[in-house]
Amino acid sequence: MSYEGRSDGLDYYPCSYEASRTVFRGPLSALDAPFTAVIGGSEVYGRYVEDPFTDQLAERTGRRVVNFGVMNGGLDVFAQDAALMRLIARADVAVIQVTGAQNLSNRYYTVHPRRNDRFLRQSQIMTALYRDVDFSDFTFTRHMLTTLRKVSPDRFRQIEAELQVAWVARMRLLLSRLPGRRILLWVETGQDRGFGQEPAFVTLEMVQALEGSIDGIVQVDVADTYGEAHLAAMTFPETERGAARHALTPAGHTRVAETLARVVRRANGLAA
Repeated sequence: MSYEGRSDGLDYYPCSYEASRTVFRGPLSALDAPFTAVIGGSEVYGRYVEDPFTDQLAERTGRRVVNFGVMNGGLDVFAQDAALMRLIARADVAVIQVTGAQNLSNRYYTVHPRRNDRFLRQSQIMTALYRDVDFSDFTFTRHMLTTLRKVSPDRFRQIEAELQVAWVARMRLLLSRLPGRRILLWVETGQDRGFGQEPAFVTLEMVQALEGSIDGIVQVDVADTYGEAHLAAMTFPETERGAARHALTPAGHTRVAETLARVVRRANGLAA
């Protein structure tokens, strides 16, 4: 349901863990017992949804599940936060969402270490490549990349290639710091927000390049759970209806939980 107002009506119980400054959806969970960690972006966080798939996963597996989802978060939130990675490394099973490649630092530009969708600065290489662009106009990575592609699709291919290389390298770094069982979660939303199917710039070949570092891949197609009909089951202010249209719906969360639970149960040595 939608309504007027500044709050989206849900209490996310925001919390942080030990020395990490990153804020997650709560309530705060104990990390001193066997648990499953789920790390990723907005879909993991579960904005506008009262019962995110992480909570449902805990119910279906009978194990504690910690929601390490960050709104608009990319790989840098985790790979660049040593304190946070030490906490996540305690998990018996780590589920890592396949997030887009646009929100990570690379040879062309730097993003905010915790709010990865925020553009901080371009490199000298980027300045030389796009001398006809004023980078002071940009706050968000998606806006910047959309503009750069419009200015020159040919030059933009260099940036896209760099993002893909950086994504694989950063994912390998992150996986190398997780000693438990590692499962990739690819949520197929069917949405195109300007760069092809989400997650942006990530291809099947890039994911396959990680096969030696993971214990499994879970792909969940939730494309049919989007649309106006599903917005009625979500809670958001009317001013954020546009953002809610891109958010994973309650039906999508349930489908992810159902699919993921079977794999996580096997990883924990339980009957599927």
